[in-house]
Amino acid sequence: MPIAFETEWVPAEGIKAPELAATWASLLIRAGDSVVTRVVDRRAQTVRDRVYLPLYPLAESLVSNWWFLLHEVGNPVKNDDDAFRRRHALVSVRDGYAFPRLQVASSGARTLLAWSPESFRWAQLDYQGGGQVAVHTHAFRDSCAELVDRVVRRLVSCGIEGTFLQEEWAAVQAADEHESRFCRTAAGLGWDPYALDDAQRDAVARLEEVLDESIFEEALAVLDVEYLEAETTAIATTLQPGNGTTLPLEHVRAVGTQPTVRGGGSPWLAGYALARELRRRLGVDGAPLPTMEALGEALRENPDSLVEATRPRDLGADLLNGVVTCNEGDLPAFALRRGRESNRRFHFCRGLAEILTSPGSPALLTQAQSDRQQRSRAFAAEFLAPAAALQAKAPRPVLDEEDVDELAAEFGVSPWLIAHQLENHQIAGIRRQASPLDGTPSSS
Repeated sequence: MPIAFETEWVPAEGIKAPELAATWASLLIRAGDSVVTRVVDRRAQTVRDRVYLPLYPLAESLVSNWWFLLHEVGNPVKNDDDAFRRRHALVSVRDGYAFPRLQVASSGARTLLAWSPESFRWAQLDYQGGGQVAVHTHAFRDSCAELVDRVVRRLVSCGIEGTFLQEEWAAVQAADEHESRFCRTAAGLGWDPYALDDAQRDAVARLEEVLDESIFEEALAVLDVEYLEAETTAIATTLQPGNGTTLPLEHVRAVGTQPTVRGGGSPWLAGYALARELRRRLGVDGAPLPTMEALGEALRENPDSLVEATRPRDLGADLLNGVVTCNEGDLPAFALRRGRESNRRFHFCRGLAEILTSPGSPALLTQAQSDRQQRSRAFAAEFLAPAAALQAKAPRPVLDEEDVDELAAEFGVSPWLIAHQLENHQIAGIRRQASPLDGTPSSS
């Protein structure tokens, strides 16, 4: 799906700053089939799709956060960080103008745009719609570049030179492949590539020397810059041959040699489809796999070997859940982080997805929100708790938390995974109990 910025220059009245006056325009933002800029104008008592404001702040925000918007992938730690949210706001500094609240989250090949309602009392404008749309990252980049070019040309035509926007955009466009790679890496860590000290620049350069190219982007999404050297070394060490436990998985690799099932462009749909297909080929459609023994039987693997392959390990990186690599003879090998057996079974199944989709290549199982991680998580959820089986077992359209716990026990997974499957597949809603302490919903 595309994103488009539709603009028309209009006269500015009473605006003193030259770059704001020169770029005053009407702005319509389309994301897929949705109009992000649809507003209720209370002063005119109308609903319209365009807003009137200067485009300079929007263009400046895009350029200031250019590498972040395109190459920094979210994870649970970053998502709670105010600085991360500012970097991924389409207009991080509104300069007193009623720009829509639009957040941008890259997941690799796809970029998620999310917007929410907001009222501007002083402007008498209400953004009433909210939504989210995934667009191709290249399409997002090209649309943003076109908008910035348009604003820069407008400034030049009005005799305005030497602005921060123009200088920063020139730097972005002048970056060769080596510099672009450096900027992508720094931004992936959450560092401004143009504001690094010598130690940080050296650390960015060392990453490419230590980490294998095949897992580089996935590692970048979860490395903690406070412990960058230690976590990088830990990941590289875990990927070395002999540091994982081999599991032949001959039957899985044999039945999974046909072309990868496609899921309509979304990584989670691809993961769901692949899990259903593997279940079908293994002959375990709908059957719960609540224990390592049951999972081993389904995969035609010795249960003791499966238990050994999934024994808990210290992986040395907080957001790393596991590693899949190859040992001698190109046989799959696993190293999974410490945790409950149900969690390790989930991450092991994520590893199955990687073996099927990227045979012979090492893979990281992380908590990042990249396309690859979303696909493997969806695969594991569907493989362990198939939506069709849950549909057959859900007694009512709205379930209590006790019902969720019972289903979790039957399928041998966490209540969170069951709730995720029920809601994502629109099988049933969940009636969550109120906390006796503060009246807020209790966690499941």
